[in-house]
Amino acid sequence: MSQPFRTIAQYVLGTLRAEILQGIYPPNTRLRQEEVAKRLNVSTTPVREAFRDLRAEGLVAIDPNKGVVTRELTAADVTEIYELRMVLEPMLAERACANASETSLTAAEAVHQTMCATTSSETWAILNEEFHQHLMASETGTRLFDLVEGLSLVARPYVSLSMYVKGDIMDSNNHEHAGLLHAYRARDGRAVHEQTRAHLENTRNAIAACVEQSFAQAAA
Repeated sequence: MSQPFRTIAQYVLGTLRAEILQGIYPPNTRLRQEEVAKRLNVSTTPVREAFRDLRAEGLVAIDPNKGVVTRELTAADVTEIYELRMVLEPMLAERACANASETSLTAAEAVHQTMCATTSSETWAILNEEFHQHLMASETGTRLFDLVEGLSLVARPYVSLSMYVKGDIMDSNNHEHAGLLHAYRARDGRAVHEQTRAHLENTRNAIAACVEQSFAQAAA
């Protein structure tokens, strides 16, 4: 098992997520637990856990007759997810800015530097979650944090898809993250609110375009 996967469960989840996003499993394809476990040379336990996480992300569904089947990603779905995030996440970021500890900001800055240095989309996606978690750490356990975290989870496959389709999306996000870090350091809550919303809006637009492009390529 190679990096960036740290556990067998992450390896199975990351592999299946990538295969679904790359079109290896078209929509409504049945995934069999035993077959996946045999192919990836793992037990059925991490496969079962991966199916659970993929369902939470919206990449698979449970069909009464077929069992676990892949779902179709749509531009309308990603637009709805990000419109909700654009309302809630800037509020959370502004609160976090006022309460963020120096330790959390230093940790976020270290993660940002690693993100800027990596060329692996899978590594970047994992680090991206860590980056935002450090910035929001002071609000962990609040109702608003839990709502935002849930939306971030279902947005994850769309972020991954966009990186497969659009190679420069990591660079643009790294640039926006640098500006966000600067605003946090300045304790400028208004700037953090505005930059967070703009970052989400830019990401939504990029991902929606990637989803449409991916479907057009698949149809061709």
